[in-house]
Amino acid sequence: MADCLDILVAEDDPCIAAMLADILDDLGHRVVAVVDTAERAIDFAVGKAVDVAVIDVWLAGGSNGLTAARHLTDRNGIPVIVCSGHAAAQDARAAGAVAFLEKPFRITDLERALELAMEAGALSGAAAVAAKARMAAALAPPPAGR
Repeated sequence: MADCLDILVAEDDPCIAAMLADILDDLGHRVVAVVDTAERAIDFAVGKAVDVAVIDVWLAGGSNGLTAARHLTDRNGIPVIVCSGHAAAQDARAAGAVAFLEKPFRITDLERALELAMEAGALSGAAAVAAKARMAAALAPPPAGR
Protein backbone atom coordinates (compact mmCIF):
# COMPACT_ATOMS: atom_id res chain seq x y z
CA MET A 1 0.00 0.00 0.00
CA ALA A 2 3.02 2.25 -0.12
CA ASP A 3 1.83 3.77 -3.39
CA CYS A 4 -1.62 4.85 -2.17
CA LEU A 5 -2.49 8.43 -1.30
CA ASP A 6 -2.40 9.34 2.37
CA ILE A 7 -5.49 11.47 2.90
CA LEU A 8 -6.46 13.73 5.79
CA VAL A 9 -10.22 14.19 6.21
CA ALA A 10 -11.65 17.16 8.10
CA GLU A 11 -15.37 16.54 8.63
CA ASP A 12 -17.39 17.03 11.80
CA ASP A 13 -20.34 14.80 10.90
CA PRO A 14 -19.30 11.29 12.02
CA CYS A 15 -21.57 9.57 9.49
CA ILE A 16 -20.23 11.58 6.55
CA ALA A 17 -16.65 11.14 7.78
CA ALA A 18 -17.07 7.34 8.02
CA MET A 19 -18.71 7.12 4.61
CA LEU A 20 -15.99 9.26 3.02
CA ALA A 21 -13.26 7.17 4.67
CA ASP A 22 -14.88 3.97 3.36
CA ILE A 23 -15.11 5.37 -0.18
CA LEU A 24 -11.49 6.52 -0.15
CA ASP A 25 -10.44 3.11 1.15
CA ASP A 26 -12.44 1.40 -1.62
CA LEU A 27 -10.59 3.58 -4.12
CA GLY A 28 -7.29 2.24 -2.80
CA HIS A 29 -6.26 5.17 -0.62
CA ARG A 30 -5.50 5.44 3.07
CA VAL A 31 -7.20 7.89 5.41
CA VAL A 32 -4.45 8.81 7.85
CA ALA A 33 -6.71 10.86 10.11
CA VAL A 34 -10.24 12.15 10.50
CA VAL A 35 -10.48 15.40 12.43
CA ASP A 36 -13.45 17.62 13.21
CA THR A 37 -11.95 21.14 13.37
CA ALA A 38 -9.72 23.33 11.23
CA GLU A 39 -7.24 23.57 14.08
CA ARG A 40 -6.91 19.79 14.36
CA ALA A 41 -6.38 19.53 10.60
CA ILE A 42 -3.59 22.11 10.77
CA ASP A 43 -2.03 20.47 13.82
CA PHE A 44 -2.17 16.99 12.30
CA ALA A 45 -0.40 18.08 9.10
CA VAL A 46 2.67 19.28 11.00
CA GLY A 47 5.41 16.76 10.38
CA LYS A 48 3.05 14.12 8.96
CA ALA A 49 2.98 12.61 5.49
CA VAL A 50 -0.27 13.83 3.96
CA ASP A 51 -0.72 13.73 0.18
CA VAL A 52 -4.19 15.30 -0.01
CA ALA A 53 -6.69 16.81 2.42
CA VAL A 54 -10.46 16.61 1.98
CA ILE A 55 -12.00 19.36 4.08
CA ASP A 56 -15.55 20.44 4.86
CA VAL A 57 -16.10 24.18 5.22
CA TRP A 58 -18.20 24.31 8.38
CA LEU A 59 -16.53 22.29 11.11
CA ALA A 60 -17.04 21.67 14.82
CA GLY A 61 -16.72 24.52 17.29
CA GLY A 62 -17.46 27.08 14.59
CA SER A 63 -14.12 26.52 12.90
CA ASN A 64 -13.81 27.15 9.19
CA GLY A 65 -12.29 24.60 6.82
CA LEU A 66 -11.22 27.37 4.46
CA THR A 67 -8.77 28.52 7.14
CA ALA A 68 -7.30 25.02 7.22
CA ALA A 69 -7.22 24.91 3.41
CA ARG A 70 -5.22 28.14 3.26
CA HIS A 71 -2.78 26.93 5.87
CA LEU A 72 -2.30 23.45 4.40
CA THR A 73 -1.73 24.74 0.87
CA ASP A 74 0.41 27.76 1.75
CA ARG A 75 2.56 26.35 4.54
CA ASN A 76 2.54 22.60 3.92
CA GLY A 77 2.09 22.38 0.15
CA ILE A 78 -0.77 19.92 0.58
CA PRO A 79 -3.42 19.97 -2.15
CA VAL A 80 -6.86 20.46 -0.65
CA ILE A 81 -10.28 19.37 -1.87
CA VAL A 82 -13.02 21.44 -0.23
CA CYS A 83 -16.48 19.93 0.29
CA SER A 84 -19.54 21.87 1.33
CA GLY A 85 -23.24 22.23 0.96
CA HIS A 86 -23.08 25.85 2.10
CA ALA A 87 -20.02 27.48 0.53
CA ALA A 88 -19.20 28.58 -2.99
CA ALA A 89 -16.56 27.21 -5.33
CA GLN A 90 -14.93 30.63 -5.67
CA ASP A 91 -14.40 30.77 -1.88
CA ALA A 92 -12.72 27.37 -1.98
CA ARG A 93 -10.48 28.38 -4.88
CA ALA A 94 -9.58 31.65 -3.13
CA ALA A 95 -8.45 29.55 -0.16
CA GLY A 96 -6.14 27.57 -2.45
CA ALA A 97 -8.26 24.46 -2.99
CA VAL A 98 -7.54 22.46 -6.14
CA ALA A 99 -11.17 21.32 -6.29
CA PHE A 100 -14.58 22.03 -4.80
CA LEU A 101 -17.25 19.39 -4.27
CA GLU A 102 -20.78 20.51 -3.52
CA LYS A 103 -22.52 18.17 -1.10
CA PRO A 104 -23.99 15.78 -1.88
CA PHE A 105 -21.42 14.73 -4.47
CA ARG A 106 -20.90 11.61 -6.55
CA ILE A 107 -17.98 9.24 -6.19
CA THR A 108 -16.93 10.10 -9.74
CA ASP A 109 -16.72 13.76 -8.68
CA LEU A 110 -14.45 12.78 -5.79
CA GLU A 111 -12.29 10.72 -8.13
CA ARG A 112 -11.92 13.66 -10.51
CA ALA A 113 -11.04 15.94 -7.59
CA LEU A 114 -8.33 13.48 -6.51
CA GLU A 115 -6.99 13.51 -10.08
CA LEU A 116 -6.88 17.32 -9.99
CA ALA A 117 -4.96 17.16 -6.73
CA MET A 118 -2.44 14.81 -8.32
CA GLU A 119 -2.16 17.02 -11.40
CA ALA A 120 -1.47 20.01 -9.16
CA GLY A 121 2.08 18.72 -9.03
CA ALA A 122 2.25 18.35 -5.26
CA LEU A 123 2.53 14.56 -5.42
CA SER A 124 5.49 12.53 -6.55
CA GLY A 125 5.23 11.11 -10.05
CA ALA A 126 5.28 7.48 -8.92
CA ALA A 127 2.53 7.98 -6.32
CA ALA A 128 0.35 9.85 -8.81
CA VAL A 129 0.73 7.19 -11.52
CA ALA A 130 0.02 4.36 -9.09
CA ALA A 131 -3.00 6.15 -7.60
CA LYS A 132 -4.47 6.83 -11.06
CA ALA A 133 -4.04 3.17 -11.99
CA ARG A 134 -5.87 2.09 -8.82
CA MET A 135 -8.71 4.52 -9.49
CA ALA A 136 -9.05 3.20 -13.07
CA ALA A 137 -9.09 -0.38 -11.79
CA ALA A 138 -11.76 0.48 -9.23
CA LEU A 139 -13.97 1.87 -12.02
CA ALA A 140 -13.40 -1.01 -14.44
CA PRO A 141 -16.45 -3.20 -15.07
CA PRO A 142 -16.28 -6.74 -13.67
CA PRO A 143 -15.22 -9.49 -16.05
CA ALA A 144 -17.97 -10.96 -18.22
CA GLY A 145 -20.01 -13.67 -16.61
CA ARG A 146 -19.99 -12.23 -13.09
